[in-house]
Amino acid sequence: MLSEKLAAKLDTLPEEPGVYIFRDSEGNVIYVGKAKSLKDRVRTYFRSETSIDRKGRALRAEIADLDMNVCGSEVEALILEATLIKKYMPRYNVILRDDKSYPYIEITRTEEFPRVRLVRGKRKKGNRYYGPYVNARSARNTIRLLEKVFPLRQCKGAEPGEKGRTPCLYYEMKSCMGPCLGKTTVEEYGMVVDSFCDFLEGRHVDLMKGLEKRMREAAGDLNFEEAARLRNQIEAARGVLNHYMPKAASSEDYDLVGMETDGTAAAFSVARNRSGLHVGTFCFFSRLETRIDDEQLITEFIKRYYDEAFIPRAIYVPVELHSESALCQWLASRKGASVRLKLPVRGLKKKELELAGANAALAFEGMKTARSRDKDKVETALRELKEAFGLTKFPIRIECYDISTMGGTASVGSMVVFQDGFPARREYRKFRVKYIAGIDDVGMMKEVLYRRFKRYSLENKQTGRPEEVKDGKFSKLPDLIVLDGGKGQLGAGMEVLKVLGIKGVEVAAIAKKREEVFRPGNSKSIILPYNSEGLFLLQRIRDEAHNSAVSYNRLIMNKTTTGSWLDDINGVGPGRKKALIRHFGSPGKVRTATLEELREVPGLPENVAETLYDYLSSTEKAGK
Repeated sequence: MLSEKLAAKLDTLPEEPGVYIFRDSEGNVIYVGKAKSLKDRVRTYFRSETSIDRKGRALRAEIADLDMNVCGSEVEALILEATLIKKYMPRYNVILRDDKSYPYIEITRTEEFPRVRLVRGKRKKGNRYYGPYVNARSARNTIRLLEKVFPLRQCKGAEPGEKGRTPCLYYEMKSCMGPCLGKTTVEEYGMVVDSFCDFLEGRHVDLMKGLEKRMREAAGDLNFEEAARLRNQIEAARGVLNHYMPKAASSEDYDLVGMETDGTAAAFSVARNRSGLHVGTFCFFSRLETRIDDEQLITEFIKRYYDEAFIPRAIYVPVELHSESALCQWLASRKGASVRLKLPVRGLKKKELELAGANAALAFEGMKTARSRDKDKVETALRELKEAFGLTKFPIRIECYDISTMGGTASVGSMVVFQDGFPARREYRKFRVKYIAGIDDVGMMKEVLYRRFKRYSLENKQTGRPEEVKDGKFSKLPDLIVLDGGKGQLGAGMEVLKVLGIKGVEVAAIAKKREEVFRPGNSKSIILPYNSEGLFLLQRIRDEAHNSAVSYNRLIMNKTTTGSWLDDINGVGPGRKKALIRHFGSPGKVRTATLEELREVPGLPENVAETLYDYLSSTEKAGK
């Protein structure tokens, strides 16, 4: 129910472009957005439940007040939106943040003789920053490489020199210009600092031309010592360019943005190419409060990232952007020159963009792995599942089941086990569906569950037939069964447990499309928050079961498509089948072989040769 104050503001919304701010009941800013028309955009959040997306429903539950700012154009709205998001950091906006701070290379331009150092966290106004880097090691490696090219001071403190302003070993090694000894002027030192910044920003061509020009001028003035120093600097710079910076697809300055997301978090990669060289790839992570589509994710990332980063002449993105025109104008206003946003569909740029996407996927998997190994987060996930599903105890042992079939053939089921929130791979099991024909996922799920829990009953001697017990692989009972599917699979699971008289096992089914969870006794599905650890654990378990089932299905399909009538002979395995075909040349010639010829096959026992000959004789008589 809207308050009178909020309803009044909605009635007076203008049709001009601008920025809107949503606040909660405590006055905290929870979302900042921009719109071509404030009236049309803001009202979409207050329509019926079925007509707005999940983000709108989640936001509307918390909105208590609304502020708005009318702007002269959509570009002005973009600029104001970026400023307000940076100021308030609303949790419903896509913010490039994570549990850790990323390293940057800092140039202390506020000092008379600037230093180069690795920093994290808060930035100081007036200094120059490059990054963020994926990890501190890559940033340190970059600094070490460039120290050979640009001899800037490495001593600590705003003033050059160690205690007592004495020179250090770096000066003796020609890795420092010696400002503490007065061996260089502020102007000369500043030129090297500018060259260092140009190198990091990708202006290699202009930098090399400038160094070569200065070297020639020094030699012309008979200043051979300075000319030799510049020559060594040029050679070191060429070495770095040749060995550590691969060639780009073209000589223009451009970035390629890759992305990977699962709805709860997103990883972005930015491959930077300057003057025909690839100068590095940065990766960023963001937790998502709600699920948003790929186009909006890329749009939000571009606004957040290029609000501070260097803007090239072209940015290549993995999705088509409908707000491309406004974004290009905003980027151009920040750069002072035209900027292109483009989705490449062919050629080298498309391949480079695919590589950027692969880097984002790799970083995302690393983030998920780190998250899955965090014991605190796993405990939180188990607690969330217990509360959301109304369980009487923590789901210490969770079993998840999935079905994989290829058009009703080679149908298989998988069972994966998570103990204390971590995979127990030795207890994974696979089933080949025997009794259900055709495409019947619910029936197949019922068969797999029945066979699994029937074995449990046998192994715990509940049927009075302990002679049927084989190896005790199914003797443990789970706390929670997770089924990949919807209400049909849930019903199958409940029916099997009831028929076998198994009690104390909770059942849940998770549907992929909307990540809905179905529980017995609940007419409505349970939807866990997209950023919850409980949902992350459920998805991980479900994906593990899916991958296990698909890999087993492919194995069965491969065996089926590469099989022959020789597979039906007892004692003829893959090795002997190869020996037979190698000896005779083809399965057809094996079929016409005599008993004596079969006995001559290397490595084929006589009893197997006789079995094979008897089989061939019987099939020939039967007319097969």
